[in-house]
Amino acid sequence: MKAVILAAGEGSRLRPLTLTRPKHMIPVGGKPILEHCLNTIRTYGIREVVLVVHYMANVIENYFGSGDKFGLKIEYAYQKEILGTGNAINAAESYIQEDFLLVYGDLLFTEKTIKKVAETHSKNKPSATLAVVPVDRPEHYGIVELMEENKVKQIIEKPKPNEAPSNLANAGIYAFTTEIFEEAKRISASSRGEWEITDAIANLLKKGRHVYAVEIPKDNWFDIGRPWDLLEANHWMLTKM
Repeated sequence: MKAVILAAGEGSRLRPLTLTRPKHMIPVGGKPILEHCLNTIRTYGIREVVLVVHYMANVIENYFGSGDKFGLKIEYAYQKEILGTGNAINAAESYIQEDFLLVYGDLLFTEKTIKKVAETHSKNKPSATLAVVPVDRPEHYGIVELMEENKVKQIIEKPKPNEAPSNLANAGIYAFTTEIFEEAKRISASSRGEWEITDAIANLLKKGRHVYAVEIPKDNWFDIGRPWDLLEANHWMLTKM
């Protein structure tokens, strides 16, 4: 199994830190966020990685190179414009021939999380498997509504506080079949002006395809969205070392 890591965006919410480097290269615990991401994927056992890049791509490529120093084989796919996750995934299509892992490159997570997603996907053989994590403020996330046997019914982006069907947020860690590429080509821009990978997943659901959710503990995952998250992210990482 290969891993695709989305690392094309700037991270505008983290300005001014991202004026001189991509969000994914901000240090946490002494290493770039993206390096922690790659190390966790390697620890699980994946050795081939496709990095989807755009903003300051040279900074990422100069640091990681071919991946040899990190025990990986890294290839680079270039997103022509920053148009959202649903557009970014198609930049990696030519590098993928079978089921693959997809991860947002600005997350911190544990090897147990990757293992749980990959093993659930391998066991059930759905079109997609995604990690979900309980959150305190569902209105800030894409919230996943589940049916029986942890099958996904729908994903609602940033629902109003009293309208969220659950408190389970889409964690940005997936396993997909190659079917996702065709569905990603059929989506259009959302109300936020971006092509969303969750819309491609919605297309799978409309076709009656199975999409499974895997709940992970909150302390196995950390999303860095704002500058003030970095202090807590450093604490999270240092406690895991």
